[in-house]
Amino acid sequence: MASGDLATFDEANFASAVLERQGLSVVEFWSTTCAPCRQLTMVLGQIQPELPDGVVIGKVNADENMGLVERFGVRAVPTVLFIKDGTVVETRTGVDRRQVLKKIIEAHA
Repeated sequence: MASGDLATFDEANFASAVLERQGLSVVEFWSTTCAPCRQLTMVLGQIQPELPDGVVIGKVNADENMGLVERFGVRAVPTVLFIKDGTVVETRTGVDRRQVLKKIIEAHA
């Protein structure tokens, strides 16, 4: 994966790519009509190369994956789930500053 490219998760690969893996996965739920989502995706792409090994950052299109939206109780986009070893350890809604996101990721990595 190139620097700044985020993985794409959907209902078909979410279990194997996120829930069944060891380590931290950072999952952004986004929508094509959401301007703050584009901003958050950019921030996550910028910090990705600076993160500890084993941290995976990806995104889920909320409009196309309603099963995941319902399963994780996503009520607004952007929402970021921090999932470690298959368990949600933290949830954030809205756009956080780069430093805030990096600190959360490093705390759970």
